[in-house]
Amino acid sequence: MCGVADYTERLAEALQRAGAEARVEFLDQWSWSEFLTVRRKYGRERRTVFHMQYPSLHLGRSISPGFLPLLLPNTFVTLHEFRLFNLLRKLIFLPTALLSRRIIFSNQDEMTLFRSYFPLAARRLAVLPIGNNIARTSTRAGKPAVERLVYFGQISRNKGIEFFLDTVARLRAAAVPVEAEIIGALVEPDATFVDMVKASAERHAIRLRLNMPPEDVSTALSEATLALLPFPDGVSNKRGSALACLDHGVSVLTTHSKLTPQWLSVVTHPVQAPDDAAATITRIAHNDVERILSPEILARELRARDWSEIAKAHLKIYETAT
Repeated sequence: MCGVADYTERLAEALQRAGAEARVEFLDQWSWSEFLTVRRKYGRERRTVFHMQYPSLHLGRSISPGFLPLLLPNTFVTLHEFRLFNLLRKLIFLPTALLSRRIIFSNQDEMTLFRSYFPLAARRLAVLPIGNNIARTSTRAGKPAVERLVYFGQISRNKGIEFFLDTVARLRAAAVPVEAEIIGALVEPDATFVDMVKASAERHAIRLRLNMPPEDVSTALSEATLALLPFPDGVSNKRGSALACLDHGVSVLTTHSKLTPQWLSVVTHPVQAPDDAAATITRIAHNDVERILSPEILARELRARDWSEIAKAHLKIYETAT
């Protein structure tokens, strides 16, 4: 339900495997009193570092996260989606920019934007990629008898689900032999939207696989051959669902934009509309298009996003900054 919370848990597990003592504190609310409680709990140990992942659950409208370095020693901050913060929320991170040990971003564009607001922080900024949020616990078997197309991610408005449904409708109309599945969680509170998704899935023989544990998701991705992930703002380094599909050997069709890094632009099939996606799926099914693009680049980038490598990079930052 919360990608940042999931990232935090996986990073802590990787740090533990790397030999560090890592604990996750999920706050009931983001407030000065909560931060001071955390300080009393852990602050006596000189080598303790406090690393905040922002934003996450129970955020509300609190401005306290921006003042974290005034409340906790040895503060590190990872800012997810800084680009999407409104101006006021961006500006509350002035104390963070001046006093935190390091500020980490998941991609170069986010770091560059932060630096444009807080140039004095330039020497303390870093980029570390996100890792795969679905561990590969299942192995891929041989090529199945029929193509299996999946959508994987949150099922909500503005997530591209309508694009996926329209694409499957076109494949069905053209009698292209392909199974279709939607894997994820229904997070849209609007009953009208939920009913639309369920009705479309029934009408077009799309299997809904909701709220599965990670091991079952890994199995489902290992059985898929194609993934259609039509992000409205384009695929980027922050799209864990795309990374999970690529790591499981699935051919990914997705939207490209100015946010799409060069490596993702060459390892995924670009699509712009349902007609375009249906045509590309048909060509792949007929072996008229390569399934896996730029495999050497893909292997290199996936290695860099292995959780063990990400944990090592964090530990190096902690050691050199404290």
